[in-house]
Amino acid sequence: MNLTQLEQLISSNSGNAYPLEKWQPSNEQVMDLHITANGDWIHQGCKIKRQKLVQLFSKILIKEEQSYYLLTPAEKLRIEVRDAAFVIVDFTVEKNEHDQQVIWLVSNIGDNIPMSDQYPLQLRGDKERPYVKLWRGLDALIERNTYYQLVELALSQQTEDTSGQLILHSDNVGFHLGALI
Repeated sequence: MNLTQLEQLISSNSGNAYPLEKWQPSNEQVMDLHITANGDWIHQGCKIKRQKLVQLFSKILIKEEQSYYLLTPAEKLRIEVRDAAFVIVDFTVEKNEHDQQVIWLVSNIGDNIPMSDQYPLQLRGDKERPYVKLWRGLDALIERNTYYQLVELALSQQTEDTSGQLILHSDNVGFHLGALI
């Protein structure tokens, strides 16, 4: 299946939410598509420059065990993801109805994600890189500049009772950003 055929198949489904849990395609193939560590989508060696197409594909992207797929009613296409499926590139801070701070993370595909129990920030690996756990088994890496801005925000909220840990609060949940030195 080429990109145009895949785009037509996905576009034929109305609305923003696709019923991926209902789709059980019997045809599984490998597609020459990968997502780089910085969030670029590469098809047959060329970067996909149409942001709307990337956004469309992102809505049918799933992770099962350690493999990534674009899932359609007709096909399950395995693709390669070098690190995380998405990248967090910015954030905003708002107050919710209970006057609690909520940090809204902005992804490279335009999704706004509330840092919360449902979408927690986690430090992973030897270098404790910051990721946000998303939907359908997917993750987003918080890019360095945005992470440092979140660290500054956490430092401005620091209290004495954190036992040397840097904690950022969002939606009444504390997220560990590392140890204070």
